[in-house]
Amino acid sequence: MQNELDQLLMKLEKSIMNEDFIDVTYDIVEEIEEREDAFEAIQPIFKLMERNPDINFGRPGPFVHFVEKFYKNGYEEKLVESIKRQPTQHTVWMLNRVINGSQGDRKPYFINVLDSIIAFPNLDNEIVSLACQFKSLHE
Repeated sequence: MQNELDQLLMKLEKSIMNEDFIDVTYDIVEEIEEREDAFEAIQPIFKLMERNPDINFGRPGPFVHFVEKFYKNGYEEKLVESIKRQPTQHTVWMLNRVINGSQGDRKPYFINVLDSIIAFPNLDNEIVSLACQFKSLHE
């Protein structure tokens, strides 16, 4: 079963440079969503984003629609892990969506993740600027 998921994820990886990438992604994500082990695709999807920071993944796009199905069921932690490895514009934007939906102790926690992006060494200025922009919205 894991092999089938790996094949779908590999298909995503191979199509990333295609001009119809978003359309292909919707089809593949639909297949992943039907699987019992769909949650297992979240980390590889984030790693795909990390390796391809200049790709337009949509706003919100198929990946966001997929991972947000696991909101409050582990998605946020996978997002934070990805940001700690390598923030991208898309994952910073996704973090802001999480902050907007957070309450109580969780909201300051996610805002602190924004701070870590701002302090991240050798990060692209556009990503830092985006994190600063979102941070200002939550002060």
